[in-house]
Amino acid sequence: MITFDQLGTSQLLERCIAGACGGTWFDGTRAWTYGLNEVALPELADEGTRVRRTVAAIVSYAFAEPGFRAAGGGVDPAGPNRWRVRAASGSELVAIIDPASQTVARIDALDGRPVAVYGRTRKVNGATFALDRDEPDGAVSFDTVTAVAAPLAAPAGPVPVLAGPATIPLARESIPIVPCTIGGRRARCLLDSGTSPSAVTLPVAEALHLEPHGELEIRGFSRLATGFIEAAPFELGPAIFSRVRFAVVPASNGLPFDAVVGSDLLGRLRLVLDRAHGAATILPAGGSAAEGAIPLAFQAGSPLVTVRLDATAYPALVDTGDDSTISLGYAIYREGPQWPLVGRGEAVGLGGASDAFTVAVPDVHVGGLALGATRVLVRRTQSDVHLGIAAWEHYRIDLDEQAERIRFERR
Repeated sequence: MITFDQLGTSQLLERCIAGACGGTWFDGTRAWTYGLNEVALPELADEGTRVRRTVAAIVSYAFAEPGFRAAGGGVDPAGPNRWRVRAASGSELVAIIDPASQTVARIDALDGRPVAVYGRTRKVNGATFALDRDEPDGAVSFDTVTAVAAPLAAPAGPVPVLAGPATIPLARESIPIVPCTIGGRRARCLLDSGTSPSAVTLPVAEALHLEPHGELEIRGFSRLATGFIEAAPFELGPAIFSRVRFAVVPASNGLPFDAVVGSDLLGRLRLVLDRAHGAATILPAGGSAAEGAIPLAFQAGSPLVTVRLDATAYPALVDTGDDSTISLGYAIYREGPQWPLVGRGEAVGLGGASDAFTVAVPDVHVGGLALGATRVLVRRTQSDVHLGIAAWEHYRIDLDEQAERIRFERR
């Protein structure tokens, strides 16, 4: 089921399958993505965002309001039933009005390319809504439209209460595994910013006597179609979530953890990983210092940084569940200079094992941080670049998704 709520330029789009929901929140200026736990994480602000700002101003008819120009927008006639519109900090587009109904029929780029097309309008309480909508985020058709008196806001999601000691011990493994409690049962949790949503293994769900239901996909080492459970409470050191949804994944031999805390829940926390002292510190989100930090961007709810391998820059997924320093897909390796091979091995994750090999890259940068010559893992099943956790051997890592930054403090 797909639902779409709009109030002025604010929009909430939600897709649900068998009780598992996710979608996007747009406040008129910026978009956020949310998934199973309804924790909204900001999307990358780019040209698509600038287009969306103006599209929202047009389709909501905000561009016709007297205060639109005063707020930094622009409106100029561009011919019969055509207006050139630019929202504040938005792209300039052309709104095409249907002369019969005086509703927005289409939005074009300045070169005439269609950006959005609308059809089958319906009036409710004096407002006109298009049931058929082909917009930059995709095409969708709605069956009904109603007016709702309730206010429109971003999904709230679970908010943790922080109490007690802030520091919890790290296990000895090469990835950040910490003790946690799920539904009153002790477990081992992997702190994995590269996975969404958070997940538990099937034996954990069975021990809690919870039957998986719903349909969703989990992103991580591979993509898995699965169901989810809802557990209460979930305790991660000082952070207590009253109720959390977990995807359920099969147990794999050799995995030293029972659950994965993904980017959806880490978005509610600030995480400091200190490998030298064997400790993870959980703090309130949004409180990290900006000085020396590397900015994060987000795509589909996952944090990204810019990584430069020799002279080429790549957007890289910040993946604390990856025990390499940098990993990349075989296709990227083939397109690059094909750095010298220095070893072969196997990569193990939620989806099982995969062949991998290691290459030596002479010069690696993460944002403004120079790592120098670095061994990079190449996985045949991986499509993009990941920034892994192995840098914690030399740096204290401070990840604050809500503040949209990560810091590497040399120790």
